[in-house]
Amino acid sequence: MKTYSKAIGAGIGGGLAGAGVSIAGLPPGSPWYAYVIMTVVTTVLPALITYFAPQNAK
Repeated sequence: MKTYSKAIGAGIGGGLAGAGVSIAGLPPGSPWYAYVIMTVVTTVLPALITYFAPQNAK
C-alpha cells in the first residue's frame, strides 16, 4: 500500500507543480483556454503515467 500512496503523491505533486509553472510561464494576454489546456495537460499526463506504471517488484 505504501508504493501506491507514494505514486499517487508523486502524480499529484507533479501535476500541481506543472500547472503552477505553466500558468506562470504563459505570456500576458493569452486566451483563457490556453490556461485550461496547460493545466489539463500538466495534470492529466502525470496521472496517466502513474496509473499505467508497473508495480514495484518485491
